[in-house]
Amino acid sequence: MMLLSDIRLALRGLLHVPAFTAAAIVSLTLGIATSAVVFGLVDAALLRPLPFAGSDRLMMLNITQTGPIEGEQRQRWSWQRFQLLRENVTSFADIASHSNVVLTLTGVAEPVPVPVEIVSSRYLTMLQAPLVMGVDFSASDEVPGAPPSVVLSNELWRRRFNAATNVTGREVSLNGTVFTISGVAGPGFNGLSGLAQAWIPVSAASAVSYLEYLTTNQNFISVTGRLRPDVSVDVARAEVRSAGERIHSVLPSEADTAADRFAATVMPINEARIDVVTRRGLMMLTGAVIVLLLIACANVASLLLGRGVVRRHEIAIRQAIGAGRSRIVRQLLVESTVLAGVSSFFALIVAAWSLGAVRIPATLARGRNFFGALGEFATPTLDWRVISFVVLVGALTTLIFGLVPALRTTRADISSDLRSGAYGLGGSASAGLREAIVALELGLAVVLVVGCGLLLASYSRLVTTPLGFEPDRILTFMIRPPEVRFPPAAASALIDRVLEEISRVPGVDAVTADGCAPLTMQCATAAMHIVGRPLAAGVEAPVVSRHYVAPAHFQVLGAAILRGRAIETGDRAGRPNVVVINEEAARRFWPNADPIGQRVWFEGAPAFGSPDDSAEIVGVARDVAYRPLDEEPIQPGFFTPYAQFTYATRMVLVRAQGDPRALVGAVATAVRRADPDLALFDVQTMNERARLSWSKQSAQTTLLLVIAGIALTLAATGVYAVTAFYVASTRREIGVRIALGASAARIARHSLARTARLGAVGGLAGMLGGMLTSQVLRAMLYDTSPLDPVVYGAAGLVLVIAFLAASYVPLRRAMQVDPVEVLRRE
Repeated sequence: MMLLSDIRLALRGLLHVPAFTAAAIVSLTLGIATSAVVFGLVDAALLRPLPFAGSDRLMMLNITQTGPIEGEQRQRWSWQRFQLLRENVTSFADIASHSNVVLTLTGVAEPVPVPVEIVSSRYLTMLQAPLVMGVDFSASDEVPGAPPSVVLSNELWRRRFNAATNVTGREVSLNGTVFTISGVAGPGFNGLSGLAQAWIPVSAASAVSYLEYLTTNQNFISVTGRLRPDVSVDVARAEVRSAGERIHSVLPSEADTAADRFAATVMPINEARIDVVTRRGLMMLTGAVIVLLLIACANVASLLLGRGVVRRHEIAIRQAIGAGRSRIVRQLLVESTVLAGVSSFFALIVAAWSLGAVRIPATLARGRNFFGALGEFATPTLDWRVISFVVLVGALTTLIFGLVPALRTTRADISSDLRSGAYGLGGSASAGLREAIVALELGLAVVLVVGCGLLLASYSRLVTTPLGFEPDRILTFMIRPPEVRFPPAAASALIDRVLEEISRVPGVDAVTADGCAPLTMQCATAAMHIVGRPLAAGVEAPVVSRHYVAPAHFQVLGAAILRGRAIETGDRAGRPNVVVINEEAARRFWPNADPIGQRVWFEGAPAFGSPDDSAEIVGVARDVAYRPLDEEPIQPGFFTPYAQFTYATRMVLVRAQGDPRALVGAVATAVRRADPDLALFDVQTMNERARLSWSKQSAQTTLLLVIAGIALTLAATGVYAVTAFYVASTRREIGVRIALGASAARIARHSLARTARLGAVGGLAGMLGGMLTSQVLRAMLYDTSPLDPVVYGAAGLVLVIAFLAASYVPLRRAMQVDPVEVLRRE
């Protein structure tokens, strides 16, 4: 009953001061909501368990290659090595493989791309993925020549088959191969990739994807296992390491140096999916919102201290009639709790809306877990974890901003306060603490402004860096024909037809094909040798970027040929092998010579793969950024004609005369004229790919800009409150000064003197803090120094502007004081 009485009293008191109450609630709501949004992102990307039963027992298994130069590197597995692994480990209740591929759903009016996982027989069982109908794969499905079967995702079953209950046993065509539907997965299950719409057994891989899937020595298959209940991670790691060494002795992986050592290891799957770039960016945002939350709490504490000065007379009366200090402190804490509770409620509303709009960019969340072998599973939601976080933060903020003001307010001189009430800021014990709090707010806000300024400068330099090509009016997409139908011997004829049909589309200027688009991480590489220049003993051949392109390639990109010639239509199979290189290759391998006429070959390549099959350099092209700008974008590039060798899976780049998006429908029709089973995958304009390539910097900078803006606004509110209170408390003195002839400038200097010191102290401390914390951002900055003087100068200017804006209204009030009215009251 007493608590209810305290709550009613608190509500009544807060409603009597609506301006104070609104300011406090807005401050806390912004701080708590922003921290909830960032926690939602961090939780989704780093903390939340993966959506699989018993995910803490799921481990990713990798081959390890340890060398003297690169240290330990993780690799995936070949199918044959995976079979040996299954035979050599006992720590796992189930162990399974998967690889990701996009297949075309054919036999329909318009071919549709479908993300698919190629899996071993125990995959769905290992993940404890229930089927709503049908049966799982069995060991017989791994045998080459087994009848092709497919398990559909629940979404694909509903979308393409209208949730028909008799779907099992029916047929569906993927990449032109007929599969029998054996089952349907449960709702929400999309495999370890987080994207799969269907699952097919490894025996079908050679028919729809990679012809040598079961026989190649390449390590491209991901392996996951579920630990037995009685086995620890350390025990499993030791067993897998030993098994990896035995497997290497039986079926060696390719070594880079003679000193390389091979074994294997395990890693909890939730840890394996997390990229260091993701962690770094989210930890930066976490630190920023902690600072913001402290600023919000400090702001409310400052408001409470100011209100406490006004309430000294009231509190003195309550103490005089017998209220103990503990009773009054409790009542003041109840008021703080009400403020925190209301703010938390509004923060949840803001967070729910924000989490629906905020996403971690794919380039930040995915990444280096082997080309996205594992899904990001990083979509934030307002779940019980975020709600619990808001409740916890609300409780902590009550203590942070409520306790000190409550104790300070109740430390009263009863007789003095009964006589004088609350007069003046000067001499008040709370004034010094309040000013210190405002200086702290300013300092913390400046730290965030400096960090934000560094990221803004970095981002600005990133997006204005020359790319070496003209991204405007370029449409890009992938085609993925089945290799069993289009092996390399037949691929160039298919690409001929595709490019010819597209070139006939009205509005197309030029068209080319490549293995990748600029600003991506998908380009092929190869070890390059120069004919007549043998490598010294122990020296590895340099790895370069490889491209199989059309004659119009450099025309499509808008990249000039600087020397020699481009690839021509006559450069076809049966004609002399030719290659165009980029400036970087010329600088690196022929720094003081003309590369035109030199010959090169590529180690282990199916074409141009020996000195006798070498290619002559016929031209040098301008450098093009084929990798993201923060990932060493310019690599030595070697461009050979696709007509002399290519694979069928290609990236197609179309230069349009106008809006490239307007061509998508006509281009898709043209591609189907070349082959009716072809679909367009990953359709994007080149400008969209460019934005995607720096989306992680954009997202980080935008979020920090919002956080810094809120922090600066809250700090400015604190400056406003202190200045306004000081002006109100010295109104009589100001009136006397005006009556004695003081100018407006002197009144302004007098009124600002106290808060100007706060700004100077807070700004200086913030600059020093920014210099220290900016070192944490060093790895996230592009072509920007952590001590960039322009950024620090701009941060200082922003602080001065915010300070003057916050002081403008109180200053106007000071200069509008009527001395006659003030003296008459006296």
